[in-house]
Parts: sequence; C-alpha cells; structure tokens
Amino acid sequence: MRRLRNIGRLFTGTQAGVIEKAAIICDDDEHIAWCGPQGEEPIDLMGYVAHEEDCGGGLVTAGLIDAHTHPLYAGNRMAEIAMRSAGASYEEIARAGGGIVASVKATREAGDKALEQATAERLRKWLEGGATTVEAKTGYHLEREGELGATRILKRLSDRQDLPRIEVTFLAAHAQPPDRGADLGKYTKQVASWCADAYSAGARFCDVFCDRGYFSVSQSRRILKAALKAQLIPRLHADELARTGGARLAAELHASSADHLLRANRGDAAALARAGVVATLAPGTALSMGRLPPVKDFLAAGTTIALGTDHNPGTSGITSMSVVVAMAVAVFKLSVERALLAATVGGALSVARLDRGAVAATMLADLVLWDADHEGAFAWSYGLRPLRVWRGGAQVLS
Repeated sequence: MRRLRNIGRLFTGTQAGVIEKAAIICDDDEHIAWCGPQGEEPIDLMGYVAHEEDCGGGLVTAGLIDAHTHPLYAGNRMAEIAMRSAGASYEEIARAGGGIVASVKATREAGDKALEQATAERLRKWLEGGATTVEAKTGYHLEREGELGATRILKRLSDRQDLPRIEVTFLAAHAQPPDRGADLGKYTKQVASWCADAYSAGARFCDVFCDRGYFSVSQSRRILKAALKAQLIPRLHADELARTGGARLAAELHASSADHLLRANRGDAAALARAGVVATLAPGTALSMGRLPPVKDFLAAGTTIALGTDHNPGTSGITSMSVVVAMAVAVFKLSVERALLAATVGGALSVARLDRGAVAATMLADLVLWDADHEGAFAWSYGLRPLRVWRGGAQVLS
C-alpha cells in the first residue's frame, strides 16, 4: 500500500468537502483504501503501508476528467483559424474546403502507425494539465474502415499505463464525407450499420454531430438507436451552431451527455436535468465561436455540468484541463468549487463512470498534487501546474 501524507487541503468532491491536513492510503489494486484527517488512519491499514509520499502541505484533488476531445487526427488548420479570427463563420470555412473535411483528407492520408504514435504523444500532454481520464472520439475518416481503425487505435491506447484512461467514442457521424456522390441520408444508414462493429472494435460511446448543416434530429435518432442496440452509450454534439433539437433528442434517448449547447435554452436545460443527461461544456470553443451556453439556466434547472477541452485541429488546441477550469470560472462565471466539481464529478458522469472523479474509499486512486495550497489558485494561474499525478496509485507524472 501507499500513503500520501502531509496534504494541506484535500478537495474530495464528496459531501466531506475539503479536508485539511489530510492523508490518503492507496491499496495495491488501483483504488483508495482510506482518506481523511492525517493521524486518524486505521491501524490495520497502516500495517500494510510500504511506501510513503510527502505532499508538502499542497492541494490534492481527484484526477481531472476531460469529457470531450477529438485527439486522433493528422495535419493542422492554422490558416482557417486565421480566417475565423478575421470574421469568417464556421459554415463559410467549411464551404471553402476547410473545417472537418480538411482534417479528413489529412487523416486519411496518414498511416495507422503514424496516427497512433502522434495521438499517443498528444494524449500524454493531458497528464501535464492534471487529467487522468480523457473521452476521445474518432471522426476524421468518415468511411467504414478508417473509422473502425481509429476506434481500434484508441482502444489500444486505452490499454497503456503511461497515458490517461481513454474512453473511446465512435463519431463516424461527424460530417458528410468529402467523397464524390456522398449523400448525408445514405451515409446515415451506413453509420447506423457500423455501430455493432464499432462496439466490437472497442468503442464505448457513439456520438453524432446533430446540428444545422450536419445531421438532422431524425438522422441522429436513427444512428443512436442503432448504437443503443449495439450496446453503445449515446452522446451528442447538440445545438452548437443552431437550436435544432439536439438537446431534446439527448433527453429523449437518455444519452450520457449533450455537448456544447451554445444555442440551448431554459426548456432544454430542464429537459436534460429531468432525463439525467450531463451538459458537457467547452469554454475554449465557446470563446472561439463567440457565444456562451446558458450556464445559469443549467444551474437553475439542476443539470449536471461537465467540462471538456474540445481539443481538435480546427478550433481548440487546448490539452490542459487546468486551463479549462480557469476558463470556466472566468467565462462561465462558475465558482472555483463548481468548476472543479464539473471537471471531476461531472466529468465522471459524462463518461458514465462511477469509479472516479472523487476522493473516497473504493474510488480509483487517480489523484493530482498541485503546485498550490488552495483551490483558488486554479482561477489565478490559468494553467495551474501539477507537481505529481497518480493513475491508480502509480505515479505517472512528477
């Protein structure tokens, strides 16, 4: 067993709140055996402690959870980012050959080995921002073999102990393929037929970009019902570009998460809350798009909020969930406590995991010691630095 001692503040994410002068005992099976005030450790557990780590009076939290990313891609889209900064809209960039289609072309040209290596190197950066779980989507091939191949790559990466835990999402329904003669209606039927294979390849979730100019509510419903039949958990990109009904569809299907929600309203917030659907928000993308989601409506309705970097090649290069927490405070006007809960407990619910996101007995020992003695530092430093990161009690960053 391993004991982390001399913790100045332990942000538990539970009803225990913050415990000062705390300690944690991790068992040999990746879980927390005990946590609480230092000096109150159970004698029977202390007899098994073989390793001690001094946290120097610092702040410890559960590992952060990034609930929305697109990390598997090739190429870059810096030119179109410059276009957007000059006033071009998302749709205008897409019509000019940019957007998702540009990344599809580059990703299709890259070999699987190069893609896997680049994605692994990319995902390693999440540890540097304190994230120990990352939801990761496919979506830059838009054809059967490529999407299933991307799913297998992410599943292989999820087995690596030197990376964050990976939650694999099948997002073949990201956009209409750029191929000649491609038709969104026909492609919808094809993606629906691939869901069982995606599950076999290692996907846990199925996502659809349900929005204006992309997949309609009826098309999204067809794909996600096929996903449910294939044992995939549904989630949606919803109401980002226009209010087209994505949030209501997420509620109808009891999806794990509805993401972005920049155009959602109070009624949508209430529907999500009633259905137990998490609102996964990405402050970096909201700033990029020039519109904020209705955070006050989500809070008033009791909707669970999670946070994501939305890392992707076109709108967000963020890999640090520490930065996202700071942005959620500054941009969404969440308190530091609410932002941290969204990045831990909320993130765990978004990825449908009950074994992480909080510091308590039986939870995974995914923990972060921060370069701070109080959680208020998240809102001050814009990228608070982890001193140590533990994944299942094993140190993966120091």
